[in-house]
Amino acid sequence: MKVKVKCPGSCGEYIQGIIGDSEKLISLPVDIYSEVTIEEKKNFHVDKRRKKAISALYKTLEYFDVPIEYVKSLSLTINSKIPIAKGMASSTADIYGTIMATAKLIDKKLSEEEIAKLCSSIEPTDSIIFEKLTLFDHIKGVIKKRFEWNPKINILVLEGKGTLDTQEFRKRDFDHLRKKNKKYVEKAFEYFSRACREKDKKLLGMACTISSLANQDIVFKPKLNEIIEISYKFNAYGVNVAHSGTVIGILYDENAADIEKLIYSLNKINISEEYSKIYSVKSVEGGVRYLVK
Repeated sequence: MKVKVKCPGSCGEYIQGIIGDSEKLISLPVDIYSEVTIEEKKNFHVDKRRKKAISALYKTLEYFDVPIEYVKSLSLTINSKIPIAKGMASSTADIYGTIMATAKLIDKKLSEEEIAKLCSSIEPTDSIIFEKLTLFDHIKGVIKKRFEWNPKINILVLEGKGTLDTQEFRKRDFDHLRKKNKKYVEKAFEYFSRACREKDKKLLGMACTISSLANQDIVFKPKLNEIIEISYKFNAYGVNVAHSGTVIGILYDENAADIEKLIYSLNKINISEEYSKIYSVKSVEGGVRYLVK
């Protein structure tokens, strides 16, 4: 038997920071995918570099009390187009895809709450694991609020030259900065909630921009103020970031924003000094897609 799934990555988050009593996030899923294939074979085969996915495989089998010897008859293969260590949910997509493919292979179902707990037991988890946009405590693996609106947006991705390891990043203490930024993040969340109620992409962009700026003293993004100024000049909705990564996203409508002039203006400020790649993606729903089952 063979199961193949694909899971989206993200262009960072719409917002992230302390909201209420804990740190939370809302990921921005995009159309870059990780494909995970699990099949029963005589010879055990996994890519040993995918340690988190291997952990997800074992944890899923353990969760359903499947004898660990079963692993010896499995092959796990991952083909991902998601940039690594940029804040684009590459690890979460691999982990989530492995969990969902494994569960399907053994004919088991998981609730979103169970999936969240399994993923978060391996590492802090992006909310691309949910079909709907979700306010998520990514440390504890707790769903806080789901939103019915899933806006269709184009995103111009500015991929930073550097990388950031999420697990190493989480070891550093930014709690005092997050507390200092709480009022700005909560204001961003107010705009986000209102944007979802009113289906207003300009409000959505404003929420992203506020959260992006609030995060500057935690993970600094070079030229962010200039990028925001240029984005609004050419009718983009706003700018989001990977709050624990190096990527920036410019949210826009292809029929309203002048992207050619926007990119030209970015080049005039020597954007390539800090950002190695510029490309467009589209927002998508989160969750898994079954390709072979």
